[in-house]
Amino acid sequence: MHTQKVNGAAPESAEQCEKPLSMSQLTDLFCYIMDCSQGQKQPGCFIPPPNGDLIVAQSEDGSKTAIIWTQNGWPLCASVPEDYYLAVLSGIPL
Repeated sequence: MHTQKVNGAAPESAEQCEKPLSMSQLTDLFCYIMDCSQGQKQPGCFIPPPNGDLIVAQSEDGSKTAIIWTQNGWPLCASVPEDYYLAVLSGIPL
């Protein structure tokens, strides 16, 4: 898979720039969101915050896309659109 970080916020100073997540880190973060979201209420849809970050990883053959949304460094949601999978960290217990 290939990763790409898309930042919708204003440019940051060079001191605050981060390295892109490695595939291992991206996988760990995706699994963390999946695990934590199981005990939380899930919305019917997810509307990303306007100042959030989007991290995208695509399989080498292009058949699957993993998406993680974050805000201020905190994970919010993970998705695999091709599988209709969505896991949101709503913070609302079941």
